[in-house]
Amino acid sequence: MKDLDEALLARAIDALGGAAFSRALARLLEALLGCDCLLMVGYRTGGRALYLYDNLRHRRELLFQQYLNGLYTEDPFCRALSAGLAEGVYSLRALAAAQGMAPHYLAAFYRDTGWQEELGLVIRLNDGQWLMIFFGRLQARPFTPAEQAELRRRLPLLGALCRRHWPGGIGPLALSPPGAADMDRRVQAALASFGRARLTRREGQVASLLVQGLDNGAIAAGLGIGEGTVKNHRKHLYAKFGVDSRAALFALFLNHLITGDGESGRREG
Repeated sequence: MKDLDEALLARAIDALGGAAFSRALARLLEALLGCDCLLMVGYRTGGRALYLYDNLRHRRELLFQQYLNGLYTEDPFCRALSAGLAEGVYSLRALAAAQGMAPHYLAAFYRDTGWQEELGLVIRLNDGQWLMIFFGRLQARPFTPAEQAELRRRLPLLGALCRRHWPGGIGPLALSPPGAADMDRRVQAALASFGRARLTRREGQVASLLVQGLDNGAIAAGLGIGEGTVKNHRKHLYAKFGVDSRAALFALFLNHLITGDGESGRREG
């Protein structure tokens, strides 16, 4: 474990409230812990995992095709948060063992991702909403008790930074991967055009917010309409897409993000 890099900390502080914060925070943590891989995800208890940042180079497609598309519900960290896990630093192995998960879960995770060790930093943002930062190593070099203890020692500072940046919790997708500017433009364009050929303007707005992880109440508040109206729009847009769940809708959005297939044209109404 290295000392906190003051220059990187200053950059993270300077980035507070801006689009570059997730990347700046990741750089600070990468230098502090000495990890090969880092993934940053927002999570609302009982809700969806919201992507924030990653530096993954091996099988990155699994993050979007599987984990964010529903597999996060099997993640020991999400399961533990739903069961009342406190803010802190935890190892994947310890959480999986505490939950009595079968050994094949870890074996499959390490095989598919290439990670050999994983450590998680869990930060409470507000009631029911959390920031999860996962650190991975590609060699079988465990995160030592001393490294974990030092990260815990930094938790008050890191938590304060994150709560200052996300005072109201984490909202819709805040993508900041490598090549962030280009990816952000692509995502925003995909959100704007998703369902354009088959949905009304309001249905398109609801669909965009659904794939960003918002629940009916948050969508209603954001659009200034009732939850019942949101449910009706949701029912109609599901029917138009031929899906019956948010996970299936999200899968269509990912395909649209990658290919743009079938979503050109003008909206109805």
